Amino acid sequence: MENKIYRHRASQGGLLLTNGKDSLGLGVSMITYLKKWYAEQKSGVRDEIDSKYFRKGNMCEDEAIDICAERFGLGILEKNIVHFNDEHFQGTPDVITDEFVIDTKCSWDYVTFLDAITSPINKDYEAQLQVYMHLTGVKKAKLVYVLLDTPAEANYGNDIFYSHMPINERFYSFELEYDPSMIEQMQNKVNNCKIFLKDYDAKIKLLLG
Repeated sequence: MENKIYRHRASQGGLLLTNGKDSLGLGVSMITYLKKWYAEQKSGVRDEIDSKYFRKGNMCEDEAIDICAERFGLGILEKNIVHFNDEHFQGTPDVITDEFVIDTKCSWDYVTFLDAITSPINKDYEAQLQVYMHLTGVKKAKLVYVLLDTPAEANYGNDIFYSHMPINERFYSFELEYDPSMIEQMQNKVNNCKIFLKDYDAKIKLLLG
């Protein structure tokens, strides 16, 4: 069935699906993600993503925030636990101050740290911070990369140390400002995703009843 050409126009939106492609310009990766999200919502079964990289990030987050407080001269910073949302976006910034929001990324090793800071800003992280600024009303943001010691629990019992290096050699911040045009583009994309999901749901119901 998946290999057959399928055409269906939703009662609203008029989206045309053909072999998994769409008329909204969402792209293959986004469509794949949306189909997976739909399946998880319908089935109640969700894949749990876990790796040593995620574990290090979660375990080192508080230390990264403390270093941000010191490097930016902010005294004491507490991790934000408030979840924000509107009709298009949702998210939980790591830190919110009066002047900016902060999102920390704990690099796995020195190679990934150097690669991150010498490359153009990661577009996904840029979008994430734009959303945080939009949701909180704060107009500036900092994307912070920190290289910290790797806890043994995050690396199969093996400690990896970077604390012998000066902190200025393992800390870097990208500065961002709120971009309304980028938010508008993302809002339009979210609207298109909603149209796609509505049409995909109609297709599933047509096939399965």
